[in-house]
Amino acid sequence: MAKQMNMYPMNPSNKLTPWIFLIPAFILTAYVLFMPPRPGVADQGDFQRIMDIAGLAETEHSLADPNSQFYYYVKAEYRMEPANPLRLLGIIPSPSLIYPITLAKSICKISGMTFFNTAVLAIVYSAMYITSIWLCLKWLGIDRTPALFFLVLLALIVLLDGNYLIWFNSLYGEPVMIIGLLYFIASVLYVAYSGKTGVRVYLPVILSSLFFISSKAQCITALPFIVIMISRIPSERKNPHFLLKGIQFFLPIGLLLFYAFGVYSQHSKTGGVDTKYNSVFYGILKNTDNPIKDLEMLGLSEDLAVEAGKHAYLPPDEYVKYVPWSEITEEEFNQKISNFKLIRFYLLNPRRLLEGMKYTASQSLQTGTFLGKYTKADLGEYTYDFTRFTFWSGFRSTVLPGTLWFITLFYLVIFIVSGIEYKKKQEDKASRLRIELLWVIMAIGIFQFPMPYVGNGEADTAKQLFLFNFIFDILIIITCTWVFNKLFFFKADRWT
Repeated sequence: MAKQMNMYPMNPSNKLTPWIFLIPAFILTAYVLFMPPRPGVADQGDFQRIMDIAGLAETEHSLADPNSQFYYYVKAEYRMEPANPLRLLGIIPSPSLIYPITLAKSICKISGMTFFNTAVLAIVYSAMYITSIWLCLKWLGIDRTPALFFLVLLALIVLLDGNYLIWFNSLYGEPVMIIGLLYFIASVLYVAYSGKTGVRVYLPVILSSLFFISSKAQCITALPFIVIMISRIPSERKNPHFLLKGIQFFLPIGLLLFYAFGVYSQHSKTGGVDTKYNSVFYGILKNTDNPIKDLEMLGLSEDLAVEAGKHAYLPPDEYVKYVPWSEITEEEFNQKISNFKLIRFYLLNPRRLLEGMKYTASQSLQTGTFLGKYTKADLGEYTYDFTRFTFWSGFRSTVLPGTLWFITLFYLVIFIVSGIEYKKKQEDKASRLRIELLWVIMAIGIFQFPMPYVGNGEADTAKQLFLFNFIFDILIIITCTWVFNKLFFFKADRWT
């Protein structure tokens, strides 16, 4: 059998990489997550869906104190129950959160713990997260020590910010989403780094794609760009057999479609009911001058206008007629509204969409929330304040302008500069693949931006922008490292 030729030049691994990142990363994570009182994020009503899937249930202590279950205090312990094995085997499409939770449950059982504790899940997440960042740093192939040190410093400050790590001590899907994205990035970087395109490097790309796409329903918008990136990898192989190429492409794409739409459809039956309610009543109808006309464009009854400006989380007595999840709301609203109608409405009303994007921009670049950050036992009073290693998120939210023009300009500059670099590197396939990966990451972020407002109105916008903010931070790291590399080595070259 002929030996497969490397398509890309192999860059020597910098042996300092593991040590200059891993040690401070674990120290910072331990400080942020595990120093008493241990922080986390309170449930805002999202956990039950995950608990049902992953085999978790409320403890008797938690049920005895219902006022502490939501919004104000962190819940650390849950009863462990069997999970559906069909979900674990992937036969029933399920959020990828089920796998780290199952691993954490196994650790709890082996350790003799009576209850599942989110501290164990936080340990699992921390190991996965730090490893994924380390792999990205390693497979970028940077062999210039000053640039590597600068990159590692930025990664520590930005990606290990406390307002990212704190989500690890919860049942939210945000940690799995960013971990999945990082493993996908690392797997594609390895293709460029190693120069190989066989099954051993192709399979991690597929698995990480599945892990990322199925992490949360909102990741479905990333599906086309993930598919484009996957299609680039087998096409790089020299003279592949058409049947092998077809299998390499269509089989994983079929799996991605199966999982993405499976997870999305399940979410639409539960949490999707609330988001659709918010998208119309707390979005389209909230700031409109003519709610009757808007409802007519959506194909809905004008009588629904009585609930204009209300979100889905108010007490039932605050609604005039159409209470979320009620029978009349199901008949007159849920069965008649669809995401297609929402998108069509904004396409026909671009001014309204622009106003919505301006609002979204004002809520962007913020990773802190008003949800409680500590258990009731650790801190007797509700507080959302959290300041452990939050220098970067504080700087981002207070100094950088959360405006539509700034975000647009930021993305535009990166795209233009990367396009120039791409054109320069006609023969450097490794660099071109990395730039294509950059464009895919940017596209995922761009399509995350309008989702909160279009799909959820003005409800919970900052939290819904979590992935957008994370990608923004990745782009900040890439941009600053690129500028540092250009300036530092330009000056060095002038004096040599």
